[in-house]
Amino acid sequence: MTDFLFSDIANQNLRAGTDIVQTSGRDAIGSAPWRYASDTLATAALQGAHPRFVARSSNGRYWRALPETGRIAVEVGGAKGDGAADDGPAIRATFAYANAIGARGVSFGSAKYRAELILPTEQVMTSNPPIQQITTSGIHDYGGAAFTRQSGGRGLVYHPANVAPIVELPLAADVLPGARDFTLVPGAGANLTVGDTVMWQLGDFPYDPAETPNWSFAVVEIVTGDTVRLDRPSPEGLSIAGIGLVNKRLRKLNVLRGHVIRDLTLGGTAAEDGISLTCAERVRIERVGGRNLGAGTVVAQYCDGLTLEDCWQDGCILTQASFGAAFAFAETRNVMVVRPRAKATLSLIKAEAGAQVTVIGGRFENTLTNPQGQPLGTQVTVINAVGRASVTVHDLTVTGYGGYRLLETSNGQLGYDGSALFSGTLRLNHPTAPYSVPLSGVTGTLDLTIAGTREIYNFERLRHWRKRFVLRDGEYRYAFGPAGLLARARVYATPGVTVGNTGQLTGLWLGRLGNNGANLADGPNREVEPGRDANVGTYAGDVGGALWTLRNQPLSLLCTTAPSAGLNAANEFVEFEGWFAEQTDLDVSLSEDAYRIAGDEQDPLEAWLPGYDLPAIAAGTSATITLAIPDMQPTDFIDSVRFVGGFGGLELRGAEPQAGSLKLVLVNPGGAAIDRAPTDLGVSFHREVSGN
Repeated sequence: MTDFLFSDIANQNLRAGTDIVQTSGRDAIGSAPWRYASDTLATAALQGAHPRFVARSSNGRYWRALPETGRIAVEVGGAKGDGAADDGPAIRATFAYANAIGARGVSFGSAKYRAELILPTEQVMTSNPPIQQITTSGIHDYGGAAFTRQSGGRGLVYHPANVAPIVELPLAADVLPGARDFTLVPGAGANLTVGDTVMWQLGDFPYDPAETPNWSFAVVEIVTGDTVRLDRPSPEGLSIAGIGLVNKRLRKLNVLRGHVIRDLTLGGTAAEDGISLTCAERVRIERVGGRNLGAGTVVAQYCDGLTLEDCWQDGCILTQASFGAAFAFAETRNVMVVRPRAKATLSLIKAEAGAQVTVIGGRFENTLTNPQGQPLGTQVTVINAVGRASVTVHDLTVTGYGGYRLLETSNGQLGYDGSALFSGTLRLNHPTAPYSVPLSGVTGTLDLTIAGTREIYNFERLRHWRKRFVLRDGEYRYAFGPAGLLARARVYATPGVTVGNTGQLTGLWLGRLGNNGANLADGPNREVEPGRDANVGTYAGDVGGALWTLRNQPLSLLCTTAPSAGLNAANEFVEFEGWFAEQTDLDVSLSEDAYRIAGDEQDPLEAWLPGYDLPAIAAGTSATITLAIPDMQPTDFIDSVRFVGGFGGLELRGAEPQAGSLKLVLVNPGGAAIDRAPTDLGVSFHREVSGN
């Protein structure tokens, strides 16, 4: 090893014949010893641009730092790696030099670096400056280093505006579905040449002018005046007159392509997002974590083909609260998030504005608390899929406090709900129950442990139950179905019936024994649409806010109709179908017959006796009445017996089906005889279904 430093090269007379020298350090012995070469790349211009890595000896020769295994160590650029000195300038300078000489990248010799945001003296930034800008595609391998910061800002950022100005190219004509030719406003075509990359933005979401449901990157193939042909078709059309905001345009910009970021931890007491990408294709982020970040470890917008693998975020619960999701996406597609992990954050995944995200093997720990040490309850949502976003989750484990929401699909804008699907195994382990568990979106196994009690439900084989109400005037009828998790639900009403508070069908209440739940025919949960099948969302074992603790209570249906609604002579009905997930770890499981006996009506029947005149029944006595019902068989099941206007003080003590008739036992428990006026009498019954 030589006995001079890099800072001493200016005093050394390094004559021809010596083309490579080894220093004993950068500015102190033992601190970043490195090799330097005098070759055709070592020039005055290179020194002027990268003075940390190029020096001029006393005899006028230039010496540049050589890569080791293709990389330049950030210590060669002056980084201390002690967690105290600001190494941000040295790290950024090393990346810039490695890019200038065509090296593979940079290397990190220490485990922890303090890296503050870019200062105006380094590079002018408009707002919220980052630690480091990504300006070119390649591989950024940080070797397991950790960046900490104290002054806030963001971490690693790519935005096309930081590379070159974005050129706005408004459209002058409507776009048809499948179009590749776009007509720009007069003179705009002069800004484009063959091979340019553009992003189209067609149409606006109503809640954020910067967002658009139809976007894509494309390459310019032909420019003819102000008409531009692109290399891919628009999947949707656009009427310019129908768009009041800016998103009816092409945008000439630079896209980050084929980039890799790996093995880095980002953190700080006042930090915001870790990695922020805008306009990128085919990018991989591997083993990158965030610690004490305010927002997410990765935030992406307008990205296609983004893969995150083994990335994580540990939110802060002492110095600040995490105010965002660990991983957030807007206007992204082909996004794969493999084995993400997060704790003490408000969400694991947030997808919005049409984002399409697949999550495999996620883990979320709900441990975020307020300053008083209390969990945040429903402020925490593990998966957000809003604004027409779509999230698919395969194998997810959630631990920590209960009381959170597993899924949110609505941002409050009508027609812009998102969707989510859970496959594989969904494991939930909490001291108290969670909320908004979307059972209608679960397709695999639910492995649930609440306060130490474990239940496993199989959503691959669902049990079916059905109930049909033949509608008559002035009804108030209950029906009870099986217990267990209601995984899927459907409701159908005949086209001729009107629904709602002013309609014929005033209520179809879906809940549990002891909790009426939600009115599917009226109010905010109105889901009955005459003439069509309507899927009913099912959450946490039942619907309408009923408690998770009622999941093992029988399903309850209440059907109510308006008086004098004209239903007696009509052939109208409303029908409910439910599919239940079976608990697989029970010692004794319900048989198929048990489900059918509970009311799976494959053949619902009804007898209607208009103007039936009951005999007078003396006080304290009973009367046995036989009703002629030709279709009835002794093996039938009686669902309900009802008189329009009620029983008038009488009690029904027995209803025995017989061949061609029904025997009723009515009791008068009062102190006076009851002789009610003639009224319509209805009997609902069904037949046992045989077979497999």
